[in-house]
Amino acid sequence: MYFQLKEWLSGRILSGELTPGEQLPGELELCDRLHVSRGVVRQALSELRYDGLVERRRGRGTFVAAPKTAEGLISGLRGLAEDAWLRGSRIDSTVLVLRERPADVQTARLLELEPDELVVELGRLRSLDGEPHVLVTTFLPTGLVPGLVALDLGGPESLYRILRERYGLPILSCVRRVEAAVADTRQAHLLRVSRGDPLLVLRSTAYTSGHRPLEHFVACHRADRSAFEVELEAATASATRFDHLVEATP
Repeated sequence: MYFQLKEWLSGRILSGELTPGEQLPGELELCDRLHVSRGVVRQALSELRYDGLVERRRGRGTFVAAPKTAEGLISGLRGLAEDAWLRGSRIDSTVLVLRERPADVQTARLLELEPDELVVELGRLRSLDGEPHVLVTTFLPTGLVPGLVALDLGGPESLYRILRERYGLPILSCVRRVEAAVADTRQAHLLRVSRGDPLLVLRSTAYTSGHRPLEHFVACHRADRSAFEVELEAATASATRFDHLVEATP
């Protein structure tokens, strides 16, 4: 029964009959209208939440979820601005912090700097199509980017474009990792979510020519709006060897 209810609701959502932001009937109303138990309704809604089709808002009910933005940030060297542009989204940035300060121990280690060597700290709230999407804190060695703190880094500006065109520092490789976290009070306020809501945290250290560390950032993405997408391809040589082994197997 719960599977039939889930399929009925998901069909209405995917067809556009139920639109993002629209509130679903309450559990008791669904029970009365469809003559099913409350356990059936809860199981169906739970699976729809797991599939990302609905979201539960504390004290308000269940709503149709907005489609998640499939980002390619863990499968390429683009920044968020370039990734958004390729997908036809509008990006805006609000600068929260832009200053030079001594590097802490962890930042100095990641950027291969001496303890207390100066770094540029850039904190931004970035929005996609007018909706708060991600909080990013970025660190760069001050010696590599003189004058960066005097630039306007708000609006749709791409930091990677500035590094490439103004400073001659292209991003040539990076190490990125995704973690799960929950929003604290400040993050919840800025991202317009509830305290304790899930976040996807992307940590990245990027390298320029000579494998020199250029940038480290921590980006806290709204989990209800973000999905990281990776495209994988089989290596031709490996696939050929594997096919040969399969063909040779009795």
